[in-house]
Amino acid sequence: MSLNRSPLNAVTQDDIDTYNRDGVVMLRGVLNREWVDRLLPIGRRIAAGKEDFGLLPSYPGRYMSRSIPEFRELAFHSPIAEAACRVMGSKQARFFFDEIFAKAPQSSEKTIWHTDRMGWPVSGKMVPSLWVPLTPITRANSLECIAGTHTQDVRYWLFSPNGRKMIKPPDRVSHPDGEAMRKDPNLRFLTWDMEPGDMLLVHPWTLHYSHGNPTDDWRVAVSVRIFGDDIRWDPRPDCVNLAGVSFDEMIQGEPPSGPLFPLVWSEDGRRDSDADFPRGFATRWTRSRRADVNEYDEFAKNLEDAKRAAAAGSTTAATAAAK
Repeated sequence: MSLNRSPLNAVTQDDIDTYNRDGVVMLRGVLNREWVDRLLPIGRRIAAGKEDFGLLPSYPGRYMSRSIPEFRELAFHSPIAEAACRVMGSKQARFFFDEIFAKAPQSSEKTIWHTDRMGWPVSGKMVPSLWVPLTPITRANSLECIAGTHTQDVRYWLFSPNGRKMIKPPDRVSHPDGEAMRKDPNLRFLTWDMEPGDMLLVHPWTLHYSHGNPTDDWRVAVSVRIFGDDIRWDPRPDCVNLAGVSFDEMIQGEPPSGPLFPLVWSEDGRRDSDADFPRGFATRWTRSRRADVNEYDEFAKNLEDAKRAAAAGSTTAATAAAK
């Protein structure tokens, strides 16, 4: 059996309605087993084996499509962009970037509750995360989302590398303590049991976080980001940097295009080849890659900072109420 180029299961109206209601939907069987068998061994070598594939030493689990043929094929020829567009109602998708998220067996490492929205130098809502597990997922090590939070127009202050070097502006709020929010009976916390090749489509405004991994195997997932129809450049200094493109080249109000953001699916069948897409990076370096694929130590620090900020806010509010 060959690599599938269209989703194994057609997107349904129920899938579309779920995404519009919850800000996330789980799609069964987007990639077939052949895709998983090609990608998983490489994912394990990057995460567990800490092998250097020529990726950025500061981000050894990002931009795989620039150095690794199997991930390049995922970006240009897999059905994930089509599935996402059919759910979002976008007529086309441009590739943004790809990333691996991995957790060791019996890991307690968690990701802070956050939204992706303010990390990206764009405006618009069609810049979701296409989160595809390459290993079996249980509710205990699943991504977790709070249903409906994509309707809340909140410009959270993200823990990006740039943001960590800045003072938080007064009009930007810290991410909430999702654990405290579990006490709210009106909120729905969503987790899933997933098979390799299934896909979570996560709205950029949806609050989500990642559990530890209490299983005896690595949890490995690839997350691909795409740009849909409504996306326009809106660079801000706190955004995540993108390898190969500066904020100067992100022309305010223009839709992303060009060799770094190729058309990977369209309703009318147009798509770019990978001929002009970068192979490697513009700079060279001598330092070794960071050991961990993801910044879980930094996530933990930000989680503690968020808790302290929330506690300080509660104390201030209580003091003001007592006066």
